[in-house]
This record gives sequence, structure tokens and C-alpha cells, in this order.
Amino acid sequence: MSARQHSPSAPAPKTPEGRDPVAAAPSAWWLTGTSLTMAGAAVVLLSGMATAGGGPEPATAATTAYQPDADRVGELVGHTRTAHEGMVPVVEAMEEFLPTDGSHPPLDLTDASVVHSWRTDVREAADHFGGPSGDDTVHEAVQAGLTSSVRLLSMSVEAYAGAALVEDEDLRMDTLHIAMDLRDQAVRSWSVAATHLDMASVDTGHGHVHLYLPAAPDSGALRPDGAEAGSGRDPGSGGGHDH
Repeated sequence: MSARQHSPSAPAPKTPEGRDPVAAAPSAWWLTGTSLTMAGAAVVLLSGMATAGGGPEPATAATTAYQPDADRVGELVGHTRTAHEGMVPVVEAMEEFLPTDGSHPPLDLTDASVVHSWRTDVREAADHFGGPSGDDTVHEAVQAGLTSSVRLLSMSVEAYAGAALVEDEDLRMDTLHIAMDLRDQAVRSWSVAATHLDMASVDTGHGHVHLYLPAAPDSGALRPDGAEAGSGRDPGSGGGHDH
């Protein structure tokens, strides 16, 4: 990755004694490939759901598996809403240090205590989804997409934290851009999963539920059915609504 132009005015953070700042970068490069694999798998899995049940096909075992279970969908909506409440403030706070407007992130990183709070909030969000059950259902597919998104956001936080260990300013800027990319992938992955959760919620009689993460305009994040682009909240809803 080529070095990016940036302002040299911000002082570089001290590298802990004995820590090679260049050695911190390869782990960050690995994160990008992993994140794209996870996001791609989630999108492929969820995209298959969009066509299932779309036409008058025979009631085979395959199509039956995509009929959402009302109780499980309702439970997932509740868990997703709680996780969403914890993730939105993190994504909004990260905007100051990992901007979505295309500009370079500041080399002067935020306090370690702030990063620790991000890490804690994202881990708590992950706890609401648990592990996969292994069944081929709408519930399982949506949950897998949401879980992948939370993991991507967690990787973004860790990449940002790792940037503080990189003394070379060019390498630190590259690491920060990787953290930005991971954050963007997390928002897009969540957007796909949240859209299918909304569809499943409607299909099972729970009504529309808009639980999107804040995203930059034209970022590719889905905003169907009147949900505002660039915001994790519906107009006047405070983060999601049923109707």
C-alpha cells in the first residue's frame, strides 16, 4: 500500500519499548482480507433469501426452510434493537477519528479509554446474537449477517487501537485507513442483514423495523422504505420503529 499524504503536524505516539512499529502493520493487512471474506459470505447468504419465495414455486423442503418463524423473528428483532442501541454511539463517535467524507483520519488518536469503551460496547452487542444454530432458516441467515457485521466493527476498533503502536506516520496512516475500510464494511454488512430482518419482520406480522447504522451518503448502505440515508435512525423514531 502506498503512503498517503497527510499533515506532519500531529506528533506520533510513543511506541512501547521493544515493540517494532513496522511489525504491527502486517496484522492489519490480514484484517482486510478476512473482513471482505466475512462480508462477502454474509451478502451471498442473505441475497439468496431475496429470491426464495418470490414466485409460485412448489412447496419443497428448500423453499419451506425460508419461511420465517414469527416467534424467532420477533426474538431476533428484540436482540437486534438492543445491540443496535449499543453500536450506533460507537459508529457515530468513530466518525470524528475515521471520517466517512473521504478525508484522511487524524494521526493524533483519541484516548485509550475511549477505544476501550468502543471495544466494550461492541463486545456487548455481539453477546446478543450468540452462536449459530446450524439450521437453514431466515432467522439463521439474518443472524449470521448481523454477527459478521459486529465482528467487522470489532476488527475496525482493534485496527484503530493498533495504529497507536505504529510510530512511522505513513504506516500509521495506512493502518487508520484499514480501520476506516473495516468500519465501512461493517455498516454495509449490517445494512444488508437489517434489510432482510425488516422483510422477515413484515412477513411475520411484526411490522417494519428500521435498525440501520449511521453511514455516509452514497456509501452503498441500503436505506429502503423511507429510512434516512446517513443515519441509524428513522425520522422521529430514535433508532427504529414498527408499524
